[in-house]
Amino acid sequence: MKRKFTFFGICVLLCTLMISLGSCQKDYSEDIQKLQDEINANKTAIASLNQAIAAGKLIKTVATVTGGYQITFSDNTTITINHGATGATGATGATGATGAAGATGFTPIIGIDAQGYWTVQTSATGTATRILVGGNPIFAKFTTDQFGADAQGFITINGVATTVYVPQIAYVASANKLLITVKNPDGTFSSFYVPVVAENASLFFLNDVVSVTSPIGMTKVMLSFGYVPSNIAASLPLVNPVTPTAAGATTALTYAGVTWDQLLRSQGNVPVIINPAQAALTGYTFEIIKQNGTLYPIQPGAIVEGFAGAFSQFAAAPSNGLYTLPLNPTKAAAVAAAAAAAYPVGYPGALAGESYELAIRATKAGREIFTGYQYAIKVQQDVNTVYTYKAGLTATVAPDPFFATIPWKVYVPIGTTKDLLSYYALTALQTDPTATTATTLTPAHFYKSSVSIIPAPGNVDVENFVTVSNTSVTTSQTSATVTNLNNKTIPFKLTTFDWRGMYWDNQKNISVVFYSALNNTLSAIPFGPQVLTSAVSPADQKTVVLTQMFAELDAVGKTELWRTNADNVKVVFYNSLGTVVTPAAMGVSYQFKDANDVPILGLNATATLLADVQAIRKIEYTFDETVAVPGNYTAKLEFTDRRAYAAGSEFKLSMPFTISNPDLTTTLNTLKARKPNLFVGDALSVYGTYPSALYPAATAQTNATNAYYDLYNAYVNLYNPPVAPTSTWKFAVVAPLPVAPAPANPLTGGLPAVVANTDRFLVTNNTMYSATPYNVRLTYYYFGNPANSVVLDNITVTARSEVRDGLVLPNTNAKPAGWLLPANLQVTNGDLVTQVPLSFYVKAQDYLAFNLKAFGRDAANAIVGAVDTRIDIANVSAPGIASVKVLNTSANAHLVSVTVGHAGAAAGVIATAAIPANPLDFTISATNAVAVITNDVIVPLTIEITDIFGKKLVGTIDVTVKKP
Repeated sequence: MKRKFTFFGICVLLCTLMISLGSCQKDYSEDIQKLQDEINANKTAIASLNQAIAAGKLIKTVATVTGGYQITFSDNTTITINHGATGATGATGATGATGAAGATGFTPIIGIDAQGYWTVQTSATGTATRILVGGNPIFAKFTTDQFGADAQGFITINGVATTVYVPQIAYVASANKLLITVKNPDGTFSSFYVPVVAENASLFFLNDVVSVTSPIGMTKVMLSFGYVPSNIAASLPLVNPVTPTAAGATTALTYAGVTWDQLLRSQGNVPVIINPAQAALTGYTFEIIKQNGTLYPIQPGAIVEGFAGAFSQFAAAPSNGLYTLPLNPTKAAAVAAAAAAAYPVGYPGALAGESYELAIRATKAGREIFTGYQYAIKVQQDVNTVYTYKAGLTATVAPDPFFATIPWKVYVPIGTTKDLLSYYALTALQTDPTATTATTLTPAHFYKSSVSIIPAPGNVDVENFVTVSNTSVTTSQTSATVTNLNNKTIPFKLTTFDWRGMYWDNQKNISVVFYSALNNTLSAIPFGPQVLTSAVSPADQKTVVLTQMFAELDAVGKTELWRTNADNVKVVFYNSLGTVVTPAAMGVSYQFKDANDVPILGLNATATLLADVQAIRKIEYTFDETVAVPGNYTAKLEFTDRRAYAAGSEFKLSMPFTISNPDLTTTLNTLKARKPNLFVGDALSVYGTYPSALYPAATAQTNATNAYYDLYNAYVNLYNPPVAPTSTWKFAVVAPLPVAPAPANPLTGGLPAVVANTDRFLVTNNTMYSATPYNVRLTYYYFGNPANSVVLDNITVTARSEVRDGLVLPNTNAKPAGWLLPANLQVTNGDLVTQVPLSFYVKAQDYLAFNLKAFGRDAANAIVGAVDTRIDIANVSAPGIASVKVLNTSANAHLVSVTVGHAGAAAGVIATAAIPANPLDFTISATNAVAVITNDVIVPLTIEITDIFGKKLVGTIDVTVKKP
């Protein structure tokens, strides 16, 4: 069928537009010229405007003038732009972009009248008139009255032929092509076909084959074939290993259901990749060709989606385009190919039946697609399958005369399906001599194979519990089967017929012992949870009664079987990760008990004696709170089978349980209560030099080599009731640790009462004021178990000096009666007689407000024998470090004299009685008059007290120098 259409409509439209344009130019040529003149004038003006702006001129004014606008620039030059006095700019529509519509301008309106002819309106008040061409109106519709085509295919206008030829186009559906006819310059006609191709190129690639490739560089294919020998002299034997006879051959053929010379199999698979994977292969023929272009003697059948050979790891086509070309030649073709000389001749290492440098060709409707010459095919005839028993089978010995004729015995669990071929393997003649594992027989090694029961005296009553299918035997696991078939032996005959027709019958038979395995899946028996406690039994014990286990074994008739065959019965503990944990490490012990709660053996014992195994009815678990750790665990009752052939198939009874700590929320909150005013957030400052009077139970920390702070002193209840001193808590330093010279771990063992704790924070010159505070964790240990803990508090600890953080302040205590000392520390300029003791006017105390007695006086201003040990230069733990100094370094230092020690004073000078000498004091007096002062002068003195760690307490006191 052909459908005919032309370009006639397109040509008529183009002609109409040209004719319409021609008619407008004819009737309005004068108006158009006027418009053009004005456009040219405006173009010149606009060019001048752009030039002026580019020259940097600024527009000064814009004035309306007749016919347009006058623009005046900053240099007083002008240009004029016209908008058209007659409205020409507006009449030309879009072309007149140089100005706004004139006051009297009008744009012609093109329209169609009621009869369908083109019209034009040329003024606002005018009427529409028809547009004329050659004096004739133009019809707005394309009709044969106006346009047409003559017999030669030329366009006509009002019946007059033009020189425009309309090509003839016809669609040929049968060929899916366009037939195009055109006229040649000499007047003759030419026709040609154009194929119709889908507009969407990707659609073409999705639906048609682009390329065919091999999966790998060289794809090798094996084609194996087998057939029954011919019934002629010298034919291969059909009965093995005896000499073949006609009767034996007939038996073999009857068993296999075949005839002489029958092809048994002939199969090979060629993998090929089709690109794209979604290509439609309908209509394509695939062939195997040689390098010389001729066909390979064996050709593939219809292409099959997917591949089951060496490339089966890939997904099936069409997801990746992997397909199979099956090779199933006839016997004659297969035999001929196997005997044919290698192709190509001289190919390195090639033997008869091997062909290399083959390619795949796909053809469809004359289109051909090739792979590279990347295929090799080897055609070979099957060899006879020679097999024997696998090593390791159990031999049957006397006194079993019947089974002695079948010397090999295997063991199959009841309730399973077993392919008896798995007990056989190919002989060394058919396997790799260097292989260490025998090749197990499978049904694929034979054309037909089967096993059958050999009637056996004594066990015929249980053969009905066994189902035989081909070479597999199946038994169900029921109470009746277990009871009747357990440990019963049934002999089986193996019969095989291989791909070369070799027939084995009643030659390599095997005896099967069906036994009931103790491999049932039993329901778990959970128990617990166990909340740890320090109370003795029964609070720390759990008992599991094995009634459920025995009930499930009873249901399949295996309770007595377990009691008589279970050996090495024990409980094994597993953590949540499935790792075995010993009872000692678990903190959980077990003990078997009988039905009367009488213990069997000792704790964590393994039952091996038959009597002990038969007596087990319960398992008792005991928890040691000092070792056990909370978590999820599983105890499993495990055992071995006394029957050697059944080893490795035993069930394991799971007994999951949990261990948890008691709720000590109140106790733990009490333990971590902090003392008030010691912490700033989580930061704790500790001082290692407090005197023994502060903490009577502790040793005074006045030794620079062994100063410390007991961290429990920062908490309310750690070393006091309600929690007595125990080893259930301790402090520990955690990362980050300060670098040297600070000690990595400043915590040492605590006081003897809590010797197991680590709570004594060393205070040294290296730990004091460290830039990196020590992170310390307070941990509570349940029942003193170091593996079972909870963090109570996290703090940061910084060591500081109580001396350095102390104060230098005025001594406000009353002076002894009769002392003639001024109320304030002062001297008179030039007075060399008055010797004022400094200790009555200044004192130093530590961070905790203890008087350091730095100037030899106590709180009552009585003279003492020594200063505080922490600042005593004689302290042997830090020789040469501690000191008390008074420094006179101000600008007016020349007015005041400071002398170490005070010699005392006679009565009548600064007291009514003699003042005793004080070597720890400092004497303050005036100096020789070296300058006249007109007013009193304040002279500051610096007090510098250094402790045994080298940390300094610094303060000042003012001495007033009075004008005489």
